[in-house]
Amino acid sequence: METTKNLSERVSWAIEFAWNITIEKIANGEIRVNKEASLQLHYSAILKCILDLIKFSPTERIEIELETTLKVDAKPYIVDILIFYSDGNINEKHSIELKCYKTLSSSGGKRGAGDIFMHGVYVDIYYSELYLKHNFANRTTCLILTDYRNFIHPKSKNTKNWTYDISQGYILKGGNFNTSIGGKKVDFKVSGTYKFEWTQTGDYWSTILRPE
Repeated sequence: METTKNLSERVSWAIEFAWNITIEKIANGEIRVNKEASLQLHYSAILKCILDLIKFSPTERIEIELETTLKVDAKPYIVDILIFYSDGNINEKHSIELKCYKTLSSSGGKRGAGDIFMHGVYVDIYYSELYLKHNFANRTTCLILTDYRNFIHPKSKNTKNWTYDISQGYILKGGNFNTSIGGKKVDFKVSGTYKFEWTQTGDYWSTILRPE
């Protein structure tokens, strides 16, 4: 990383660097993750350490907050991780949404609801855009982790859950989404363009999504 980068660029770099470290630790058995909550715990701890290391001036401040509640039109939304940072010239926020799907639950049984996970990835993208639109964040990142190969390299896309395509190389170019998943009505819009570029590390696949 170039130390000449401004603070917002350094924070974005730290988010990716901490993510890569977290994935390596998970893939190599250094830390265990069985659900999104444990991923959030481990990732945020590593991220906090990296953020502390990229402060290069007494005027720079970086704070991290978990499970921040925001309200849009009186409806509450919970941001997984929100980073506040300032340096005397900028005063910004960067939101992070996490998604984790493992094929085995903590009890050892097979986990289903893959369609709900895929839909949830799109909803997180929608939330991230909502935070930008309402000035709750200046930048956003979605981080996704799974050990389920079929999400990345599907044998078929003939079921309705592939309305929420997250396969390798798929480019989401925005649009309106109202395909119900899990028996619940949905209706939301994604405006940006996102490319699903998955990286395999051991038995895991991970990706970083930001609007292009």
